[in-house]
Amino acid sequence: MIIDSHTHTFPEKIAAGVVENLQAKAESRAYTRATDSALAASMKEAGIDCSVLLPVMTNERQVEKLNSIAIEKNERFAETGLFSLGGMHPDYENYRAELSRIKEQGITGIKLHPAYQGVDLDDIRFMRIIERAAELDLAVVIHAGLDIGIMHHNFSSVAQICNVMKEINPAKFVLAHLGGWKGWDDVESTLAGENVYMDTAFVLGSYEPPEGVFVPDEKRKMLSDEQFVRIVKKHGADRILFATDSPWSDQKATLERVRSLAGDSGILGDNAQKLFNIPD
Repeated sequence: MIIDSHTHTFPEKIAAGVVENLQAKAESRAYTRATDSALAASMKEAGIDCSVLLPVMTNERQVEKLNSIAIEKNERFAETGLFSLGGMHPDYENYRAELSRIKEQGITGIKLHPAYQGVDLDDIRFMRIIERAAELDLAVVIHAGLDIGIMHHNFSSVAQICNVMKEINPAKFVLAHLGGWKGWDDVESTLAGENVYMDTAFVLGSYEPPEGVFVPDEKRKMLSDEQFVRIVKKHGADRILFATDSPWSDQKATLERVRSLAGDSGILGDNAQKLFNIPD
């Protein structure tokens, strides 16, 4: 089973507006309309069997609604191939009960996005959520490193990640963007080989700006193939998850690129299936 472990979609009614706003903010193009149906079409073209949806909650009022939607999406997994994690916001007060609720409903992990949520990863509000998730054996996926649309502050730096590991050391801790977007030298020297998972979302080569937008080549440059291979080898392929960050990367092209660099290993699906307990 080929699994894209990091994707995003939005409801049909708002997807176009959300994508337009995010493209402008990030100066990076979207490769799909970012709806469930568009993702399904992309998966079919790419030969991907399952995409893991990562909801991002930008305020505490969204928590229960978006988690309930995630539960509903998973009830249709056999039809759609879309498997959703839940989420949490650092300002949501009843986090312990809500994490218990989604665990009981079959959710196997949560997404946290410190940059979009405006709170440093090692803030006590995140630390207590991560600790509670670990108690419940829920995976925790975090946006790691800088965010392409929020470059003024790193809300989830390697140093902050190390603080979380020192205080909690969660067993199922997933660092998106290969440990830290635009911070791969620190990832290679400090995090590679540690007790974390990393995904390959939006890391290789360079990103494409929207039509009519000029972004200098140097700014667009991301991780080199050579450093990608070094980090994977040092960290261990059994703790790397294939991911694209769709709609922000092309699923087919990214799958071909990762396969060419890492081969048909557990990276392409087995690791995510075991970690997130995804059905066959």
